Amino acid sequence: METSERIAKVEIQVESLKEDVAELKGDVKELHSRITTGNREILDKIDAMENRMQIRMKESSDIAAIQHNSIENEVKKDVQIIADKVNILERWRWMIFGGAVVIGYLLNHLDIFSNVFNTK
Repeated sequence: METSERIAKVEIQVESLKEDVAELKGDVKELHSRITTGNREILDKIDAMENRMQIRMKESSDIAAIQHNSIENEVKKDVQIIADKVNILERWRWMIFGGAVVIGYLLNHLDIFSNVFNTK
């Protein structure tokens, strides 16, 4: 009887192990499901974050382009103002030079001035 009792005990242990294995399989399936769900949620959050970052980068790029154009226009206006002032100064320089040439010619060729300065 000892043998049949031992066999009975082993059969009970085997049945208990089968139940434990079945329970572990269920736990592994549940754990796998949770990991898969967690990964999917993380990937969705990463995609959403990437989309928000792209939108913010696009907005920042647009704002930077607007600021760049504004600064460029202001610089062009300032350069044009300076160019106009330089042109005015150049015109005055040539007028003064021309006037000096005329006065020099007159001083040299008119008798009125030659008598005053006794150059003849």
